[in-house]
Amino acid sequence: MAAGHRRRLSAPERKIMTYSYLPKGTAFTRYAMALAAAKGDLMQAAALAKRWDASTPEVGNVLKSAISAGTTTDATWAAPLVEYNTMSGEFIELLRPMTIIGRIPGLRTVPFNISVPRQSAGVSMAWVGEGRAAPFGAMDLDTVALRWAKAAGIVALTKELALFSSPAAEALVRSDLLAAMAQFVDRQFVDPVVAEVSNVSPASITHGVTPRRASGTTANHARADLEFLFAQFLAANLTLAGAVLIMTEEQAIRFSMMRTGGSYDFPGISAAGGVMFGLPVITSESAVATEDPASPQSYEAGGLIILAKASEIMIADDGQVFLDSSGVAALQMDSEPDEPTTNSTVLVSLWQRGLIGLKAERVINWKKRRSAAVQYITGAAYTSVTA
Repeated sequence: MAAGHRRRLSAPERKIMTYSYLPKGTAFTRYAMALAAAKGDLMQAAALAKRWDASTPEVGNVLKSAISAGTTTDATWAAPLVEYNTMSGEFIELLRPMTIIGRIPGLRTVPFNISVPRQSAGVSMAWVGEGRAAPFGAMDLDTVALRWAKAAGIVALTKELALFSSPAAEALVRSDLLAAMAQFVDRQFVDPVVAEVSNVSPASITHGVTPRRASGTTANHARADLEFLFAQFLAANLTLAGAVLIMTEEQAIRFSMMRTGGSYDFPGISAAGGVMFGLPVITSESAVATEDPASPQSYEAGGLIILAKASEIMIADDGQVFLDSSGVAALQMDSEPDEPTTNSTVLVSLWQRGLIGLKAERVINWKKRRSAAVQYITGAAYTSVTA
């Protein structure tokens, strides 16, 4: 093309690129708000979503596509699934850093419903002199399949909040959904009381582990207790490579303030985590124990410090969140609802109070490959006072 001349693009050649500057998770939050405001009516939800067509058209596309039944001969039917997966995946990206699971590097990812080998004990090795027989040791192996397990929670919204589309309202709904799901999954992951329910839910990684009771409250006591956990790993032929420490933010703050003379005992740790004895520290207020009424002396209720080897924990996660809503249900406004309900169970009518219940579900499961891969201290209340 000669210098100084420009070729005008014809209509088919022009491409319009659009970029979204909205906070991550906005599209999924708007999908949730439209579904809640419409009380699960997809046609009404699609109509409400039209107000966002200019910035998040995928919300309306997903809702409208769900109204009509799909067919295997419709070449465009799968497109809305991609848009929903994108929206939900973006939400999960926000959720993962808020959870213990999302912050542990190196977890062993496995697919759902596929049998995988699990090693329960390692092979013993020994030095062998010239001409002498080598020792024989068989690994203890079995197979395990991580079935579908569904974590669900309900958030109650007022009708006004669901209909109000300001950024502040969207941020509130988004944070509520994230916090509810993160808190539940974290507690289920670490609370020693949580036992496996066959074909329903996994046991926590600490369930069935004999804990180390905190020997005291000083930095020296903490060192001795953690040394005991490390020794348990080494005795089971597990290296500390890839292991993490999980504790409450409160305990991490206390560790960060401990010092002997003018030197801090654990300088690499803060409320946000950090490093302790060369291991990554994950902090969560869910790292506490619930006293088991069936065995109240099994361990002390209180703070936990968990040593977990990530590569020995299998996890299956489809990376999606599913939503449902209703404005006419009666709910137990309780984080631990009665199951089954009794005459004393208190139920709240969403319709009477002008509320909308938004239920979020996540399919996720986990299991340890070896029982020794997790050790923990219970009753941890180490303070900044040094002996």
